[in-house]
Amino acid sequence: MEKRVAETREDNQEKRRTSSPAMYSAEDVELIKEAYDAKLAALESKIQVIETAVLPKSPAGRHFHAPMLRSVDSSLESATPQQLLELFASSLNRGPKKPDFRTLTVAWGVLFSSLFLSTMEVQTEIQTKISTENQAMLREVVKADCARGGRFVFNVLKKGGQIDRSALIMIADLQDLAGIEQDGVPAIHLLTRACDKSIRPLLIGKAGKQLLSSIFDRDGLPVFFVILSMGNLSIYDIDAIEKVFSKDDLRRIMAQNRTGRNGLEAFAEISTRMRENLALQHKAFTSNRPGATAPDERAVPPKNPPVPDQKGNGMPVDEKPLCLKDPAGDSISAVCQKDVPSMTDTGDTSNKNIKILIVDDSKIIRFLLLQRLNALGYKNCIMAESGDEAVKVAGEARPYVIFMDITMPGKLDGIAAAREIRKRSDTRIIFLAGGCNKDTLDQARELDPEGYIIKPFSEKKIRVALKLLR
Repeated sequence: MEKRVAETREDNQEKRRTSSPAMYSAEDVELIKEAYDAKLAALESKIQVIETAVLPKSPAGRHFHAPMLRSVDSSLESATPQQLLELFASSLNRGPKKPDFRTLTVAWGVLFSSLFLSTMEVQTEIQTKISTENQAMLREVVKADCARGGRFVFNVLKKGGQIDRSALIMIADLQDLAGIEQDGVPAIHLLTRACDKSIRPLLIGKAGKQLLSSIFDRDGLPVFFVILSMGNLSIYDIDAIEKVFSKDDLRRIMAQNRTGRNGLEAFAEISTRMRENLALQHKAFTSNRPGATAPDERAVPPKNPPVPDQKGNGMPVDEKPLCLKDPAGDSISAVCQKDVPSMTDTGDTSNKNIKILIVDDSKIIRFLLLQRLNALGYKNCIMAESGDEAVKVAGEARPYVIFMDITMPGKLDGIAAAREIRKRSDTRIIFLAGGCNKDTLDQARELDPEGYIIKPFSEKKIRVALKLLR
């Protein structure tokens, strides 16, 4: 009996040695790989929950760049943009060798972090740094991932930085993100909550009324109500919403259970309060200004005003300050002083070659203002991104007029920078005012600026401000 058992064991071992290996198809390998990825993703999610509970939070807030995943080959960090784009292209090919979603997440972060320094650069420079063909290819990568459940997309949303999420807004078809969800929350909801506020107006415009009003989260709220609930909502978001929705469109937006206020009621309350705050800032800036007339009064220029030459000679030194209102009702105060180029009655200057310095810590604001000035014919424009840089540039370039943001981080804010510049020259200052408090506006008024513009600015406001530089 013992001999028979021994022979049976030997026979089994021989059969295992001589039998052919198991054969798997590409589909079998893909299913095994997906099951492995799902288990690993669940484990990583548990680790993140533990790390969030145990590790201290960063005082700097959210990352602009995605942290690198430890499990992915670190060689991606040294890869060129072209190599990373080729990696994404290979993910569209069928077969077991295509990169998994964790590798793509790291590649996405490395690609966009190497090309752009901020979320604003992603918006303004993506067309110049990533070709239309490559953008279309990346869009297909996102679409293919969403068709498989969106593991790559959710990984970018969960572990990526602000640049990565901004790139997702610029690249992806948001309809694809509306079709996948995690724990009952669609990806487009998560992206709206997590994206940088500077790109949110673009997201609003790109998503459109259908996605914003008809894609609900697990609480039954559409994306539109999620936007209104954001604590950092800006006037740019309000303007973007007004471009997408009519009043009738807003009135039809409701929670999924059709209870509570409609979209128009909620939007009207928030937008009215925000515009009232801007109007109060506007009034505080114009009122009590030395020599300025009441904001509602319309100053009437003399019938035959003196016309200075190209250098500004011929303008009386004791010209009275004016406070005019443009046809749309946007009040902009300005002071008439000596050595200013002449203006025609239509608002065009006789010399549009004057040098203009644009100062703002926001790159997108500098870019938009430059576009507006160029459209008005002012091509001789230079820029600075901080108060310290503005003082240096103004001393070297001696601009004729400076558009100066009031609130900027750094050693010198807009008011302090304008004060330093005024010590060295008679350069005209037009302040760009955003969310300023009364004390800040009082300090700005003490410098007696040539004008100011409340953000968001329009081409019309800029034209009127320059027209008043007599």
